[in-house]
Amino acid sequence: MKAQDFIAIIAPMAVAEQRRTGVLASITIAQGAIESGWGAAAPGNNLFGIKGTGQEFMTQEYINGHWLNVVDGFRTYDSWEGSVIDHSNFLVENGRYARAGFFDCCKELDYVGAARCLQDAGYATDPSYAVKLISIIESNILQQYDYIKETQIKEDETNMPMKLEQWQWDMLYEVMGTAYNAKQLNWVWMQKIVDKTLTASELAFLNTVLDGRIDRGIEV
Repeated sequence: MKAQDFIAIIAPMAVAEQRRTGVLASITIAQGAIESGWGAAAPGNNLFGIKGTGQEFMTQEYINGHWLNVVDGFRTYDSWEGSVIDHSNFLVENGRYARAGFFDCCKELDYVGAARCLQDAGYATDPSYAVKLISIIESNILQQYDYIKETQIKEDETNMPMKLEQWQWDMLYEVMGTAYNAKQLNWVWMQKIVDKTLTASELAFLNTVLDGRIDRGIEV
């Protein structure tokens, strides 16, 4: 797989994980590239070489100044997305990365410092691991994915189902039910309220349209 094709697939997942956990998207993409050879070697969809159970195969470890072939166990996943999510969880749940300053660097959007912290915390035995990560990030301009604009986050949130308490959904159903009973609102909209899938942008649209049409008896 070409580098740009790999990035195109992984970048959206990495950005989503940065929003969720704070792990820099550039770091996630670069680690996946190194550990899987740009997606070419990811048995069990394990993009990050995270060890565990599920499969065993030979890998190389840098031990006492020498590269050695060893057989080890590795985790498996149903998809690359599962691997990306578990990678973030792995870094969050293993306190040594926080203690090494990894998440402090991530907050500052400092991919160079974050890469060095990963190496200091022992993510990989390769003594050149941080240098390789930084090189991949800079040569592919992966740091661009670290800059999550606040406006973009707000726009995304308006297109997600609203997070309301049950009493708020009940009240919304009651209010919109009046327009539905007056045949000014289609049942499709009511079903969204029942299923709790109505988004903030859809509610804003309904309010605007209903305000303009309610007196004319036009159904939305």
